[in-house]
Amino acid sequence: MKRASLLIPAAIIVVANAFALLPAMRNRAGAPDAEMTLTQRELRYFNRSKADDDTGVTLNLEWTDPTNLRWPLEAEKPGGWLDRSKLQQLGFTCSVDANSPGAERYYQRQRPRKAFVALEYDGAAWRAWAEMHERAVAEEKARSKVMNWIDNGPPPSHLVAMDADPDPVKLRRRYPGRTTVVILPAVVAVALEPFPYPGRKLDSKSPTRVVGRIQQLPSSIHVPRPFSDKFLAAGKKAGIKDLSYRVRLRYGTSLEPWIIDVEFTN
Repeated sequence: MKRASLLIPAAIIVVANAFALLPAMRNRAGAPDAEMTLTQRELRYFNRSKADDDTGVTLNLEWTDPTNLRWPLEAEKPGGWLDRSKLQQLGFTCSVDANSPGAERYYQRQRPRKAFVALEYDGAAWRAWAEMHERAVAEEKARSKVMNWIDNGPPPSHLVAMDADPDPVKLRRRYPGRTTVVILPAVVAVALEPFPYPGRKLDSKSPTRVVGRIQQLPSSIHVPRPFSDKFLAAGKKAGIKDLSYRVRLRYGTSLEPWIIDVEFTN
């Protein structure tokens, strides 16, 4: 009886671990959906406290969101792809004119929706966004009366969101480059830009319009051993701010990543 009472809990643990591993096994079964190499710009490694005894390492996926506009000029392409037409494809109802009375309440009532977003690495989307940013900065400097106007530059990550679809298969058909484009699940929200707050004067040159916002993308990537040990050792040697590396990621059939190689370049 005593032996049986010990075997039952052990069997439960084994079965539970097997079920826990099933999603990872399904994700890695078959041909990967994407495989690409990203740098410290796109995968941020944050130092842990010296008092933290946990040797686990997590990288945070950083991406450039062209829909997060800062200046009027940046409302042009490429950031304008998440527009009214695209939002309707994602299931939002955009029949109400953005400048009509009550439009803000109408769109605020619409809940965010799940979708799939295509992000291109270091390609045409990034170059177009960087050029647009430079033009916007030049225009803002010309208008600004502030001396020694400082710009922090475009977002450092060269991984740029460029399209979305409710169906990841259709999205992959549009972007077959599996070494340059990754498809991730996301949460998308609808909004008005600029927001018609009370007392805001209407401007015919920049009327309110319906736009989309990417609210959420999966960002945490676990670093397993022996790669985590290398990160900890390299961080102590070079310092986190000066750490330079390339990480090779593979995205499986469930669009979840795992690390297959890490190279430190300093």
